[in-house]
Amino acid sequence: MNFLSDLKGRAQLVINTSRLSPRELRDRINQEFKAEDRDIFNVQVMSFGFKYGLPLDADVVFDVRFLPNPHYIDKMRPLTGKDKEVYDYVMKWPETETFLDKTLDLLNFTLPFYKREGKTQLIVAIGCTGGQHRSVALTEYIGKALKPKYETIISHRDMKRRKES
Repeated sequence: MNFLSDLKGRAQLVINTSRLSPRELRDRINQEFKAEDRDIFNVQVMSFGFKYGLPLDADVVFDVRFLPNPHYIDKMRPLTGKDKEVYDYVMKWPETETFLDKTLDLLNFTLPFYKREGKTQLIVAIGCTGGQHRSVALTEYIGKALKPKYETIISHRDMKRRKES
């Protein structure tokens, strides 16, 4: 006896998946359950520290360890990229401006295609060594830049961790 036969008998909808590709199944589920008045797609921009490992659920990862590190300035070490002094320090470099221009250009180009392919969420992870300074400042900037076009969540995975010296 099939363990699911009782459950199938109580179901309001049964979808035969034997001849459906994963994309066709997703489209069918969206057709059945998606609210007509809501187009679901959001972007999560997350900072992290490489020394704590990559975020496993990240779709796109940017490494910003090439930028000057405020960690080596004693008065900035205990601060984060959300503090104005650190934020301004990270943003003052020409390479930061170029990185932001190119990254936002890439994201603005690719996000509509991720959405078209049926993704409902895209996680953009921005990493520096400890996840305190550079990645936090850039995550704040990129997240705020994307908010006018997309539902955007800004998070900082490792910002509150204590640095190991």
